Amino acid sequence: MRRFVPSFVHPAGRLLAPAALAACMALSGCGTPKTKISSIEVIADAAANQHSATALDIVFVYDTNSAALLPKTGPEWFEKKDALVAGLAKAIDVVSLEVPPAMTLAAALPDGYAKAIGVYSYANYIAPKGQPMGNLTPFKKITIRLMPETVVYSGD
Repeated sequence: MRRFVPSFVHPAGRLLAPAALAACMALSGCGTPKTKISSIEVIADAAANQHSATALDIVFVYDTNSAALLPKTGPEWFEKKDALVAGLAKAIDVVSLEVPPAMTLAAALPDGYAKAIGVYSYANYIAPKGQPMGNLTPFKKITIRLMPETVVYSGD
């Protein structure tokens, strides 16, 4: 039985193309999208986090292996934060904020932020609705609104 091989694909190309693609991805990160974030604004409602100051960490991740290790909730992040920061070293940057109710602020972006493949936020919220990890990666300009029992993300 004969296999059909399109005339535009040389037999050696069928073997080399996957290897070339893998090398490109490993060496230069091609194929792995980078974040487009340019600004992060945090607005805390007057009754944010049940009238409590909120610990908010914004995590910039620079490789997919490290992203896979991140927890899915704020409480889990804050419980494991020291070990994760030490273990992931240069694979992440963390911007830590303490946001009191009725406050608006702009989060500083770390030096290498444009190379991040993922940007996530963790709020140390009292109410369970405010505890899930927030994915900020697809946004260019993001507003994080701390509400009484939840966190709302919006932007473009």
